Amino acid sequence: MKEKVLEVLQSVNKSILDGTNLIENNIIDSFEVVNVVMELEDAFDIEIDAEDVVSENFETVDAITNLVKKYCQG
Repeated sequence: MKEKVLEVLQSVNKSILDGTNLIENNIIDSFEVVNVVMELEDAFDIEIDAEDVVSENFETVDAITNLVKKYCQG
């Protein structure tokens, strides 16, 4: 699943790499987070609640993968 998440993320921003803090290093901003959410929802056929669209859930590829897993498990 992590590989697919990374693939989706890199379709939004090629600078996204595993192991990097995406927020701290200014790799993604709030506008890109919205794009990431939409792409993840499409790719995984999920709907991410607005309450989960917080910086902590988008700091790293692992954090984003965990968020997607939460929705894929129901």
